[in-house]
Amino acid sequence: MRGRSAQSGGGTSMEVTFHIFALAAIYGLFACGLTLIFGVMDVLTVAHATVFAFAAVFSMYLVGELGFDFWLGCLCAVVAAGGVSILVDRIAFRPLRYRAQSAWGKHIGPLLTSLGVSTIFLGIMRAWFGIDPRFFPNEMVEIEPIVIGDQIIQPIGIALFALFAALVVLLTYALKRTRWGVEMRAVAESTHTAALFGINVERRFMEIMALAGVLAGLAAIAWGFAFNIASPETGAWLEVKAFALIIIGGMGSIPGSLVGAIVIAAIEVLGTLWLPEPGMAPLMVFAALIVILIVRPQGFLGERVKEGAR
Repeated sequence: MRGRSAQSGGGTSMEVTFHIFALAAIYGLFACGLTLIFGVMDVLTVAHATVFAFAAVFSMYLVGELGFDFWLGCLCAVVAAGGVSILVDRIAFRPLRYRAQSAWGKHIGPLLTSLGVSTIFLGIMRAWFGIDPRFFPNEMVEIEPIVIGDQIIQPIGIALFALFAALVVLLTYALKRTRWGVEMRAVAESTHTAALFGINVERRFMEIMALAGVLAGLAAIAWGFAFNIASPETGAWLEVKAFALIIIGGMGSIPGSLVGAIVIAAIEVLGTLWLPEPGMAPLMVFAALIVILIVRPQGFLGERVKEGAR
């Protein structure tokens, strides 16, 4: 976080806690999109980070360079991120979707094509926005902290985590209790069977990609509030942590994203404070990942994967 933060080596326990929550919100919003894509479409993508970076840079471009109202610029960036995510599906995943049922056709092929699309989009962003970091005007994102005694509380951290938790509850309810969610789970179980029952599988895939893009856009706006800096390369390191997060929380589990986000954020923040070298904190994240894979391969809230008829 800007200003005084847990990562500066000091801070009270309450400051550290809220910093963990704010970081967890950013990681979790980003990872929820990956969780939805993997859980429903059964593919892994490396283009999600590019969607995140696009939303962050585009929002700052609209607000800082074109003079858009702050909230209007953020809304446009989030909607545009959903559109870019759909474009990723149409270019990278749709051509391979029904060609083969082998491991290559289902997993490796889409992973490689998403890498290609990500590289192309990254080049377009560099040409359009440049390679220099962008920022929101400071007066638009500076929020006065709340001081209670000797405790300094950043309200933005509370707001970000509350938004993340609310979205987790809403998505879980939608997937478990609504007709849309039933159809999504049917598509996730077997696209062929779902199509036989009259479900428009391609439409559901587009909806999931759009929703994942919107979540990446929200994560990008949260990033802008928290750190107020972004460039076309901003999301590269975040995607690696997000993969670790969804494995720790449970592959395909939305509530697992909440748990995994808190775990990874806590390891990073506390590791930065307590370890002799702050740079060792990310190593502890992947050490925790290895332990989880050995002890509980399905993650905290994941279920053991059964081979479906997909």
